[in-house]
Formats: sequence, C-alpha cells, structure tokens
Amino acid sequence: MRILQLCPKPPRPARDGGCLAMDAMTQGLLADGHFVRLLAICTEKHPHVPEHLDSDYMRATKYHAVDVKTAVNTTDAVRHLIAGESYHIGRFNSPEFTSELENILRDDVFDVVILESLFMASYEAPIRRLSNARVVLRAHNVEHQIWHGLTQEARMGPKKWYLSKLTSQLKEYEINHLNNFDAVVPISEGDSLIFKDLGATIPMHVSPFGMDFEKRPAASALTSVDHVFHLGSMDWLPNIQGVQWLIEEVWPKVREQNQEATLFLAGRNMPESFKSDASLGIKVIGEVENATAFFTRNGIMTIPLLTGSGMRVKAVEGMSSGRPTVSTEIGVEGLGLVHGEHAFVANSPEEFAKHILLLLESSDTASKIAQSGQAYIRNKFSNKNIISDLVKFLEKLV
Repeated sequence: MRILQLCPKPPRPARDGGCLAMDAMTQGLLADGHFVRLLAICTEKHPHVPEHLDSDYMRATKYHAVDVKTAVNTTDAVRHLIAGESYHIGRFNSPEFTSELENILRDDVFDVVILESLFMASYEAPIRRLSNARVVLRAHNVEHQIWHGLTQEARMGPKKWYLSKLTSQLKEYEINHLNNFDAVVPISEGDSLIFKDLGATIPMHVSPFGMDFEKRPAASALTSVDHVFHLGSMDWLPNIQGVQWLIEEVWPKVREQNQEATLFLAGRNMPESFKSDASLGIKVIGEVENATAFFTRNGIMTIPLLTGSGMRVKAVEGMSSGRPTVSTEIGVEGLGLVHGEHAFVANSPEEFAKHILLLLESSDTASKIAQSGQAYIRNKFSNKNIISDLVKFLEKLV
C-alpha cells in the first residue's frame, strides 16, 4: 500500500510516548514492505531537529516538516471561545501545512492517509478534495477525557471555568467529526468502547503501541532495587499532576517506613516547582540523554497518572526493560496486566506506597515482578505482530 502519515509533531527525536508511537507505526509499515510518506508539524514545543534524521529515514519517508505556531495565544483563544470552536484543534490548523499537504496530494497517489491524533482532523477536508485515499484516524487517546480529568482536579475559579469550556468544545468536536473518517484506530480496547458510546459507527481496529524488541536487547537481570523513579515528559499536564500526587501524597508514606528510600524525578521540561530535597530523599535530575539507558538502572518505575486515556508508551518501554513497576490503573490502561503478577496497581496513596515499600524491601519480589512483566510485555506488544494485524484491516478497508 501507499500510505501518507500526517503527524502533529516530529516522530524523531523520541521526546515522548507520542513520538515513539508514531515512529513505531512508520517503521513497522516500512518493514512490512509498504511505501510511507511522512508530513509533520513542527512546533515551539517539538521543533525540527535535523541531526536526529538520518539519510535512510529521510529517503524512505520523503520526510517533510512545516513550522506551525501552536503556543497558546490569548487573542486566538478568546476568538475560538466566542465562536464556540475547539481551540485545541484550531491551534494545529495551518494554511502553510494545508498548502504542503495539497502539493503532496496533487503529486502522489495514496491508498490510505493516517491522521496521527484528533489534532490532525481538520485536514480531512483537503484530503477528500484531492484524493480518493481512505482517511484513518489513529486515536492515541480519547482527547476530551484527558482534559475532563484535568478540569475535575482544578480549583474553583476562572481557570476551572475556562478548562471546562475548552473540554466541552473538544468533546463536541470529537463527537461531531468521529464518523467523518473511513475508520478509527484506537490505541486501546477501552478507548474503542468509549468511541462506540460516543456514536462511532465506522470500522474500528484496536492497534496498541508496539516495539521492535529484536532491536532492543533486554536489560541485565534485576538482582536488587535501590531507588524509585519517575520518567516522563514534564510539559504534559497529566504527568505534572501525577508527580505532584506522588510527591505530596505517596512519598511521605514511603519515607515514614523507609528513611533511606530515594526518589528520582527525570524528564524534559521539569517544572521549577519540583526541587531536590535531601531531607525527603528526592532528587530531580531533569532531562536524561538516553531514556533506554535510564531504564537499565536498578530502580522501581512509578506511573502515578490520575487522568488520561489510551495507553502509556512509558509502561511498555520500562517494563520491557525489566523494571518492576507500581502504577495507577490509568497508568497501565490498555495493557491487560495482572496486578501482583506483571506489576503492582494501586489508586490510593496508601496502597501505592505499600507496594513501593514491598519492592524496596524484597529483592525476590522485585525480581519476580520485573521478569514476569518483561516477558508479558515483550510477548504481547511486538510491533511486527501489531502492524501485521493493522495491515490486514487497512487492506480490507482499501
């Protein structure tokens, strides 16, 4: 098949889980023998970084990026609010990107156009005008659900009111446009059920994030754990909210029982409000040069997400490296894990802290959980198998 992949940010470098998921789609389709052309939006948050794009990648994908200003602009935000339009979507709607997309569609013929996330949905119209390709929404999340959770957690006041309006407009857009596509590809089974509840009647195929484990050697066997860590992009609000909960609600309970326990906080764009504190055993190290290498450390991975949808790429990445994991239910949503066998899952601060303490105190338990979780993830989330199933779905669609 000939496939055009439209991305709301460059898949490379792999700055976050979304980038990894988009790149896994590209690499999987190429490895399966399909032609993939890639057009991406570059933003202030996710700029074009040429040194991360090797010549083979550029040649294989005909990669092209368009700079789009997506930073929040008060005037635009107010205009969208008054017009009753989703500002989340509007920020990614660019005349320059539309022009480049139209040029590509005039010059080339495609069987399928994959829109990576709802933020690319506004480009469905020009695709229909210039191409007979099937238009597929790859839904990384049920977008309005993430913002609903953030709104619920916000304090009463103007910010909560504004978040509520943004969320309702995003939900309305998501519902009204869902059946405009030829198919939707959710990243988790839970999201597929939500889309059906929202009124989706188009073909649907669940396609989770996958990894090429053959190219990613397993980390050395875990013999003991000596710290706890959180690694994630800290310019994503659900991560900020979750780490705040980890620090304020969970960590004090851990330290009450284990005065030597150490918590490392890693990730790019770390908020200044998160600071190292020797008295609490908290060490903020910010962005790490190599996330893959970071997952080889003898630590307990935490995923303290309180809101969100889809699936956490970070969970697949960390567990596949053999790191024992403690997560909320949302943090491992879509993975089908068994609590106490593949990882520990807890939603209350007390339970979350209890499982961290157990792993710190019992090397045997930590090793058992790490090995079981690693085997499960590597078996279920092989990118080759996931892409093979997706291709069968797309071929029927075409």
